[in-house]
Amino acid sequence: MNAKQEAKLNMFRATQKHCNDNAAVIATVPAFQTAFAAFNVKLSAIISTAQQEDLVTKGITVDKAESKKTLCSLAADIAAAIFAFASAGTNHTLKQEVNFSYSTLIRTKDDLLAPRCQNIKDIGTANLAALAPYGLTAPGLNALQTEIDNYQLKVPTPRNSAANKKTIRENLKRLMLEADTVLKDQMDKSVLVLKTTNPDFVSTYRGNRIIIDPGQIVTTLKGTVKNAVNNTPVAAASIKILETGQVLSTDASGNFLLKPIIAAVYTIQVSATGYMGNVANQVTIKQGQTTTLNLLLQPAGVVVG
Repeated sequence: MNAKQEAKLNMFRATQKHCNDNAAVIATVPAFQTAFAAFNVKLSAIISTAQQEDLVTKGITVDKAESKKTLCSLAADIAAAIFAFASAGTNHTLKQEVNFSYSTLIRTKDDLLAPRCQNIKDIGTANLAALAPYGLTAPGLNALQTEIDNYQLKVPTPRNSAANKKTIRENLKRLMLEADTVLKDQMDKSVLVLKTTNPDFVSTYRGNRIIIDPGQIVTTLKGTVKNAVNNTPVAAASIKILETGQVLSTDASGNFLLKPIIAAVYTIQVSATGYMGNVANQVTIKQGQTTTLNLLLQPAGVVVG
């Protein structure tokens, strides 16, 4: 969702809230009430689609990154054993074929990593008997092959996700246009009946229909995660928004930032290695505003007095 779409969504949500807060008023105009019900359906679809757009790439990227780390770790360990074997036999050609550390492998381009690791595995298989004193085993090589296969399945996925994301964005554009049409052609017209009986409602309705300049304001969630005992920052803490599945991490100073975020009420879960988890319920993110959320984590094993 781009900034203009977010600004429009914020307008949609403000209009929706105003109407929900004045259900008795809109009930006096059946045509308006019917249009508002149709608008709510469109708005729910927009929010769901926007969440899909965010998750389709992020989830895949994280999954592939974790798979890559595992693959590189296994391949580097096996390459090190083969390198030691080649050094003992002064086989310089073999040494160069497996001269890959974890840091070298992790920097390897996605489409080259699997073939490189496959070469390491194949060399290990060909020299398995001789490599036994170096701790190389058939199960270890099989584990490497499994990770190579798993990673290869994930490598083309971002391209597929890009195509999916394009479709999702087209759906989002269509849904927003449809919601706009309901507003302009039905709600904006039928609300005029209330000008005499409920002028304040109409005035506020019109005010909520104004789109705030997306270049000036973005709905944002930010905050910090700290140790509940000594108030020190907790780095690499995981912040998960349960309603959307979005996950982000704290930096070295314990800070996190997410923008844009759809205005709504969320349940936010925080966790970190060495700490007990914590959950923040009913976190209200207001449209066009920055919401600050400061969280505390209790160190595992520490008894609260």
